[in-house]
Amino acid sequence: MTARTVERLESGEWALAATLSLAGLGIAVGSQLLVVAATLPLWYAAGAVLGSEGTAMVRVQRQLVVSDDPGGRENADAGNGTDSGAVSAEPGTTVTVRTTVQNTGSETIVDLRVIDGVPGALPVVSGSPRACDTLEPLEETTLEYEVELRRGEYAFADPTIRTRDLTGTVAQTWYASAAGDDTVRCTPVVDAVSLGDGTNDYAGEVPTDEGGSGIEFYAVREYEPGDPVGSIDWRRYAATRDLATVEYRAERATRIVCVVDARSSQYRAATTTHCPPIEHSADAAKRTFETLVAAGHPTGVVGVYNDQVATVPPGTDAETRRSVSRILNTVQDSPQPGNWSTFRTRTDDFVTDLPRRLPGEAQVFLFSSFVDDDPVELVEALRARDYAVRVVSPDVTADGDDVATRLEALDRRTRLARARKAGARVVDWDRDQSLGVLLRNAVGEVRTR
Repeated sequence: MTARTVERLESGEWALAATLSLAGLGIAVGSQLLVVAATLPLWYAAGAVLGSEGTAMVRVQRQLVVSDDPGGRENADAGNGTDSGAVSAEPGTTVTVRTTVQNTGSETIVDLRVIDGVPGALPVVSGSPRACDTLEPLEETTLEYEVELRRGEYAFADPTIRTRDLTGTVAQTWYASAAGDDTVRCTPVVDAVSLGDGTNDYAGEVPTDEGGSGIEFYAVREYEPGDPVGSIDWRRYAATRDLATVEYRAERATRIVCVVDARSSQYRAATTTHCPPIEHSADAAKRTFETLVAAGHPTGVVGVYNDQVATVPPGTDAETRRSVSRILNTVQDSPQPGNWSTFRTRTDDFVTDLPRRLPGEAQVFLFSSFVDDDPVELVEALRARDYAVRVVSPDVTADGDDVATRLEALDRRTRLARARKAGARVVDWDRDQSLGVLLRNAVGEVRTR
């Protein structure tokens, strides 16, 4: 608990003026009632000067609950359970904050005012972090409100407490330490990313329809000079004196390109209290990239901003990781798009140019909210070149009740239907759903050439 500030809100000059006025009026009209009433302001002035400065005692407890957590788990159970006083959830998740203030003193707090220490970057979407109440000894009051998470880690500050005495002339203000939860972490987790059968020449874990080095039998063919000695079918040679070579089913790593739509349209949310879609898209792309690279699949990223693109070719090395992190952090952290040093390549039409820039055998993950026609035209262009395409589309129209938002939601569903018709696997990502579960359950095999 920090030092208190005590201030007197009234000095009493008005009371003296009121007393003289009432007394003069009473004498002038001969009213004893007015003369007696003239003494009341003096009593109030005395209370203002000699008002109580007794110390109010309170105890504060804060609880953070992830609103969509099954079973209503609280505190660390709603997150990763690694730190006491912290919860974790994905961007856009609503967290309920319950801050309880108890009067632990022996006297009534006539006028108690509380303002909770909400992090400035987290919008309050329901309820209020402020309260005004009267508390008897051991009585308590609870502030309950909801905040929507943004990417990052946020610490709640101590709530501000302000009390007044019975006369309302003496106020005390201080910051009261809050026990319980004080931190929220917002980092989405992608549990698994389903891979198709598009491959390249790197050895990996996806079976192919060609012979090579591997562990699964593929075929027996005639021996050719230069074949490894270990691949010769010696049993057949012993029986027939004919040389033959055994081939095994080759396994290749899948080459992936994550395309992140970072155009101006991706920085507009349905309401000012919701995350813009670029927050969701960049987070999903980052976690998908990390998962794929960890599995040994060369993965790259293409960021698209209007007439500029930033490209990191597929790879698994440290430099690829640094370059991808730089691009995705740029599109997430920049308050306004444009003027990014990482976006150096110009393009007149990314829908036409992008399919020409990608590796021919790559699979494509496209992260976009599909609030205009460009993303679906890009999907159709990619499918025309027989690229395997997966779409992860955060829904920014889910909570809109106005006519314009409902019409936009209808247009968006139509675009996603066009993407599916073109042959893309589409994840329509509601912000209340877990991305990890969606990718694991909804993203299946994609046919490639």
